[in-house]
Amino acid sequence: MPEPNSNKRNYTLLLSIAFIAIGTWKLYDKFVQEKEVESYQWILAAGLIVLGVYQLIGLRKK
Repeated sequence: MPEPNSNKRNYTLLLSIAFIAIGTWKLYDKFVQEKEVESYQWILAAGLIVLGVYQLIGLRKK
């Protein structure tokens, strides 16, 4: 039987990867493809990347 924290770890890992992917996609659109992206969108995208990395670091400490 898996540990109860195992489901939480998997869920956190999945969300972290999703946050990093979404943030990277928006920043890629702005800086590489030079598409018009609203200021709040790319600022939030950078925040998502930071949040995802922070969660991954937190998982590693547990």
